Formats: sequence, structure tokens, C-alpha cells
Amino acid sequence: MKDKVVVITGSTRGFGYAIAQAMLSAGATVVVSGRSKASLQKALETLQSLGPVRGVICDVRKERQVYALARRVVKQFGRIDVWVNNAGYASSAGRIVDTPPEQAVDMFLANDMGTLYGTRAALHFMLERGEGTLVNIYGNGSFLRPASPTALYGATKAWVASFTRSLAKEIAGSGVRLVGFSPGMLLTDMLTSPTVIGEHGREIMKNYAFVLRLLAGSPKKAADRLASLLKTNRKPFVEVRLFKPWTPILGLLRVGWEDLTKTGRPPEFELRVEPPYSPRI
Repeated sequence: MKDKVVVITGSTRGFGYAIAQAMLSAGATVVVSGRSKASLQKALETLQSLGPVRGVICDVRKERQVYALARRVVKQFGRIDVWVNNAGYASSAGRIVDTPPEQAVDMFLANDMGTLYGTRAALHFMLERGEGTLVNIYGNGSFLRPASPTALYGATKAWVASFTRSLAKEIAGSGVRLVGFSPGMLLTDMLTSPTVIGEHGREIMKNYAFVLRLLAGSPKKAADRLASLLKTNRKPFVEVRLFKPWTPILGLLRVGWEDLTKTGRPPEFELRVEPPYSPRI
């Protein structure tokens, strides 16, 4: 990754920020982006000690801003070697019928249209060079299993997986590599400050503390795995899923050992409860 130019959307915090750290540690030049000027400045202050990093305000829901990000990077550095479509979020936990439709719309704009805009922006410059790597971040729902209690978020990630697989066929032979990367459940603020819809949502989340302790992994470890993959991958299209069938079993063994040795505790989190949506039918 030395001297590679890497663009990461939604990278002022959470997994995107961890990816930026991993890429800088691997020797890359990194461009981080986010919606807020304050959060962007805060991220830059802590990342600058790791290597060459720039920051650009970008709301991936807005097509022109995504294209402007790509043009700015190419103007400054001459190329884009890696583009990571990371920006996205899960709005709330609860039943599909209780979730306000505007949340579904906003998630679709950020998680799916943001991925589409980022893909078009990156490929515009990569295809003419015949090289580069595009990374789409998968999530719960990408492998078509039920994604409750974040089912609408899961639907957006199913879209990302289907989109990525179709794209792989369309750009085959172009020289551009495509990666679908599923980091699994990560202990970020998206999970430690969840919003819950209604009493049904609260009931679904009653074992949330144990689930977090059992399954939530380190953003840094997942980001390091992605950086390692990008260093060595030569395949035109690859999907990587860090959550394995044996992950819950290993989690149970770890929790059991922590309880035995009194070395572990549940992650801290705060649930915010909102009333369910009631459509006017």
C-alpha cells in the first residue's frame, strides 16, 4: 500500500476511521471524508501523526459532492488507487412496521445511492487507467439472511451485495479489482448508542448486552484485515466475510473464560427509545 492514494467515504469515525488508520500505517496516502466540518477536523488532528492524510467534506447522499470529492483527489494526487464505499448507517432497531419510512429513505440514500455515486466516481478515473481497486462494505443482510432487529438496514446491505456482484460481471477484464468486504458486527458508536423503536423493539433488544459481548469485534482488527487483503489480492473480484459459522462458538468460549477469570465485562451502551410509526391508512 506504500504511496497508494486511498479514498474512504464516511471515515471521520467508526469503521471508516479505523480503515484510515490501517491504510496510513500501511504507507498509503489517505483522503478521509464526512458530512461535518467539526468531525472531519477532529479526525484529521488524530490521523496526521500516522502519515499523509487529507480531508474533504462530502455527503454521499448528494451526487455532486461525491463526484467533486473524486475530482479533487485526482487533481491533487493524479489518480485514485483505492476507493472504499464505507459511508452508511443503521437508523434504528425495531420491527419493519414500526419504523418511520423517512428512516428507510435516508438509509437507502446513504447506504445504497452513496455506494452507487462512489462507484461511478471511482470507476470514471480507474477504468481509463485500467487499474485500481473499489471496495464496497457489506453488512448484516448482505448474505440474504433475516436481519432483524435492523431489517431495513439489512435490506440496504442486501442491495449493496447484489449491486457489487452485478458490477463484477460488468467490469470483468477491465483491470479494476472489486472487493466486497463484510467486517461483521463491530463495536462502534453505531452499536453503543442505538435507537430502539417502540416496546417491541425494546423487547427484541433485551439480550443486547450479551450479543454485543459475544459477537461485536474490534474495528481495528477488521480494518487491518482489509488492509492486508488489499496488499496481496490479485483477483478481479473477491468477497470476504469475517463473520464465520464458528464465530459464535469462539465468542462463547471467550466469554466463558472471561467470566471464569473475571477479566471481561459487557460493553457499555445506551438505548434510546422512540415511539413506533403509525401510518395514516
